[in-house]
Amino acid sequence: MSHQVSSVVRIQKARTALLLDHPFFGTLLFRLGARPRNSIATMATDGVSLFYNPGFVETLNAVELAGVLAHEVMHPALQHHTRRGKRDPKRWNMACDYAVNPMLVDAGLVLPKDVLLDRRFAGMSAERIYTLIEEEENQDSPDGNPGNQNEPSGGAPPEEEAQDSEDPDADGDPTAPSTPGGVGQVLDAPEPEGGEGKTVAEQAREWQIAVEQAESVAKLAGKMPAGAVRTLESAQAARVDWRELLRRAWSETIPADYSWMPPNRRHVWAGLYLPGITSEGVGEIAIAVDCSGSVSARQLGLFEAEIRSILAGQRPRLVHVLYFDAEVHKVDTYQAGQPISLSPVGGGGTDFRPCFGWLKEHGVVPQTLVFLTDLCGTFPSEAPPYPVIWASTENRQAPFGQVVPMEGA
Repeated sequence: MSHQVSSVVRIQKARTALLLDHPFFGTLLFRLGARPRNSIATMATDGVSLFYNPGFVETLNAVELAGVLAHEVMHPALQHHTRRGKRDPKRWNMACDYAVNPMLVDAGLVLPKDVLLDRRFAGMSAERIYTLIEEEENQDSPDGNPGNQNEPSGGAPPEEEAQDSEDPDADGDPTAPSTPGGVGQVLDAPEPEGGEGKTVAEQAREWQIAVEQAESVAKLAGKMPAGAVRTLESAQAARVDWRELLRRAWSETIPADYSWMPPNRRHVWAGLYLPGITSEGVGEIAIAVDCSGSVSARQLGLFEAEIRSILAGQRPRLVHVLYFDAEVHKVDTYQAGQPISLSPVGGGGTDFRPCFGWLKEHGVVPQTLVFLTDLCGTFPSEAPPYPVIWASTENRQAPFGQVVPMEGA
């Protein structure tokens, strides 16, 4: 009990110190209710509570405790508790820690030794870091697949849930996945039960407002950490639904018009005969997959699933899939109604020009050309006479066409 009382007092003092010295983190921290839990090895948060192990708190000096508290509150501030999806909880925790820690060190906070800190991840979103960690695990594994079986190498299908390590223990207390160097874990946002409580979307919106308010307080005090702004912007970009952007960009490339034949069936039941939207028919589609190693298995699987869904509603006459790096290595052509399956080959540098050259050489003028790439390569000097969509795994720009960021995939 004495440990628990001591840890409560120390946490209160650390909160106050953060509010005075680092108002951005201190203001946000008061949104979390402190809860001692021995089922948590260090600290953890679900965006509502700050769970902490009193014994762990006693191992930290005052400045380390302030740093760990700031670390913990940045998880919900960056919406890590609402963005995991079907990703593996342990790897997600690692990615989130890598996203948070460089920013805290740059802000002048002190963290315990041996925390997860890698400067190459500074300013990246947790989603992007997760993908990089996954790629490295794939490379290190003898059979090319990571030891974790929660996500198949081709990307987790929508209906397949990752095994969650955050279920309560036998006493109902929360537990968190144990990660080496982890000093503050992130749990998923709690779902409302029995019609009570806020939805995950409502919780996310509240934290977004809280971050904006904390930014205002910190800027008024002249103490807004520059690295936090960059990290927040990266997290905001990662929350954009790339699937919706891809569908919207794709639909804009398909010519359509209104017609009374047939009428809009959605309103016939009410006796209203309104024109419906008719497409002129999709001829040929081209999909170019960057095989230089810039696309992860997860991103490839998600991209394939979304492309399949889009094509199922359009039934183009032909779909040409080009696999390229510095040259086009292979082309698969699918007839109308055939489900596409992406299987990259190659692995050199990246040059986009051969893809355009192949289409021209074979007399193909596609309705749309969609690239899956990191946008790091050589572009043609001129735009082609057809629409181009770049589904990009990196935050880069293209000289023409429309870029759909897939960093959060």
